[in-house]
Amino acid sequence: MYNKDYFINEFKRLGLKETDTVFSHTSYKKIAGDVGIEGGADTLIDAFISYFGEKGLVVFPSMTWKLGWLINDRGEMRDPSLGPAEGFYPFGSHFDVRTTSCDYLGIIPELFRQKEGVIRSLSPSSSVSAYGSDAAAFCAGHEKSKGPLSWDSPWGKLYERGAKILFLGSPIGNNTFLHAIEERAKVPGLIAPYVWHHTVTDYNGNTFPVSYKRHEPHHSIYYYKMEAEFLANGIARKVTFGSAQSYIIDAVLETDYMLKKLQEIPLLFTDAYNKSVTENVG
Repeated sequence: MYNKDYFINEFKRLGLKETDTVFSHTSYKKIAGDVGIEGGADTLIDAFISYFGEKGLVVFPSMTWKLGWLINDRGEMRDPSLGPAEGFYPFGSHFDVRTTSCDYLGIIPELFRQKEGVIRSLSPSSSVSAYGSDAAAFCAGHEKSKGPLSWDSPWGKLYERGAKILFLGSPIGNNTFLHAIEERAKVPGLIAPYVWHHTVTDYNGNTFPVSYKRHEPHHSIYYYKMEAEFLANGIARKVTFGSAQSYIIDAVLETDYMLKKLQEIPLLFTDAYNKSVTENVG
């Protein structure tokens, strides 16, 4: 079975440094594979904290993007700006940093956010959780950012810190950071006109309102199309981690490349652009 020392050696083998900021999308099942992990998901989390936690920064998504949406009993979601519909009801719009689960992201982010010493940002839809000496500074002010994925939020700080974005058993298309790059590029029509209203409870039990506009949906379904370009241009590396096919993306290289790409094709990740390309090919 894989153990903590194994994963620490994996970080070293992949060229990751103890001083790195790492942001990780993970699939526990794919990493464990048929081999298994001694001690379960906590062992992998402890390896992250042991290796990066003293000199670097460990960051996981702890997003709760369902908050504010309408949902039905089949789990289907409806944009509240479209109004009510039969069978749909409000999912809820309150975010408590201490208790609101992110378990639909997987077991690793959910367990990590609850670890002693981990700080979670106060964005009701797009929070991150971090461990390290400056984790509090990294997460600070997310609730006051222009938007949940704006460049003045922790998402933009990944660029400032030269972060390595890890997709450990997770598809490279699950690239939430690319949302922030799109916003920095001022992609036309990216920001939906609807204002989302939430309440947030912080670590001290104080509750306050947070309102903002969010991105139009569906852009992320086209992010996977960048895999070949990222690999060809040295922005991403395809690696193995445990039993999982994985990727490592350099946040700075990705940002610089995508800002130029989006300047050339601003609507690259929109339905309209991708459907027109498909039609022309057909």
